[in-house]
Amino acid sequence: MGLFFATLHTPILAAENNASNTSTSAPSVAVTGIAQYEVPSDVPDGLPNHLVGDLGVAVYSSNMSIGATGTQTYPLPYAFFDYERFFARIDTFGFKTIKMGYGYLEVAGQVNLDNYNRKSTITGATFSKLDPIPVGLGSFQETPIGGFFMYAFQDINRSQGQIYQLSYFAEFETLAHIKLYPLLGAEYLTQSYANYYYGVSPKASQTLGYSQYTVPGTMNYVAGLMVEVPIVDDWYFNVFGKRKFMGSGISNSPIMANSYQDSLIASLVYRFK
Repeated sequence: MGLFFATLHTPILAAENNASNTSTSAPSVAVTGIAQYEVPSDVPDGLPNHLVGDLGVAVYSSNMSIGATGTQTYPLPYAFFDYERFFARIDTFGFKTIKMGYGYLEVAGQVNLDNYNRKSTITGATFSKLDPIPVGLGSFQETPIGGFFMYAFQDINRSQGQIYQLSYFAEFETLAHIKLYPLLGAEYLTQSYANYYYGVSPKASQTLGYSQYTVPGTMNYVAGLMVEVPIVDDWYFNVFGKRKFMGSGISNSPIMANSYQDSLIASLVYRFK
């Protein structure tokens, strides 16, 4: 799974736009920009010379719905911050280059946990795939109506395929300063990428008992929600759940147990300002 994202992906930002200076006890339900922190106005080009954002620990859990069902869980660090031109957004990291629209053209990589170890539901034989290593270009555009993430990646590992991602986040503040961040997104996986992870080769068909299947390039759709709960001072607890609805090219694969894949991130973070 791309952790939001995407991957992973998402990632969630919340700009306060100076509203905190005049806020009242009534909850806000307006859609705002999305940056979990606000870069000071005197920082040139919005590139802070110190770490600004969130660092912490998280538990990542996913169910790929492949073969015999089961959940994969990973304890991993959590990072969502800017430092000069470097950025980290949960599963996506890289460097900002030239100014572009409401953001920058970015050189980026992604931590993608599409690797899996599964058992055939027919023969019980084990089959596995390695992590992709996506690198490419993209941009985060923090607009007046919300945040857009756009990326094009090349997997330089086994699949040698491409991943194209577009996602949108908004922000809603509720009672007790608890914030909600809904996500909508789409990703396109080229045939070489999709077939490596979801196809069944003639050799695999003999071992696993599944019918041979070649996956075409496929469009998947994503919906998710992050809940941010303030704890004390600059400490926060976040829960981010996401469902990826697989296109027919993938969901028709005989190794698929369901036509969707779920992921969940629970994190405890400290916010640097």
